[in-house]
Amino acid sequence: MREPIIDQREHGAVAQALLGWPLPEQTADIVSMSWLVERLRSSRVDWGLLDKLVRFEPSGYTRQTIARTAACELLLVSWLPGQASRVHDHGGSGGASWLVRGRLRETRFAWAGDRLVPEVIVGAREGDLLVEFPDTIHRIDNVSRHEAVSLHLYAPPMQGMTPYDASLAPESLRPPRPLAAERESPGRRRRPRAT
Repeated sequence: MREPIIDQREHGAVAQALLGWPLPEQTADIVSMSWLVERLRSSRVDWGLLDKLVRFEPSGYTRQTIARTAACELLLVSWLPGQASRVHDHGGSGGASWLVRGRLRETRFAWAGDRLVPEVIVGAREGDLLVEFPDTIHRIDNVSRHEAVSLHLYAPPMQGMTPYDASLAPESLRPPRPLAAERESPGRRRRPRAT
């Protein structure tokens, strides 16, 4: 993943120009998650502007913040063939990923006791939307021989993503080990968030 290349002051204008509509400013402006997903699906994308924003890097997929408000954020992710995300969640945010170019594969995971196991594998083609719920844990791969580009809209804006330990067998993943102080404290435990 890479740092954003768009100046924070330009976010609103770039999102408006790219999608053809402004992102909601406040949480109360979002009628429902399905409303937000439909707004993304019905966007009139400025393909010339999108092409100028796409950045591929051989070292890994790139993720750029296009726009961020108090209510949501829009990300552009560019994938070369063979690039993949780690198994991760979205820090409690929900949203949608719209594949605007290429093909990707999503593997969703479910808890089986204290381990994550693959639950569903879905192929996505250009124009498909993948809905991500606040509790979704998944991995995205570009398994094709071509570049892929996806737009991701999250509400609320992500505060971080939890990566899961993929050093074990890929069909069974463990959550990150909590710090010693967290293991000893009573009450509800939260998994640490990566930023």
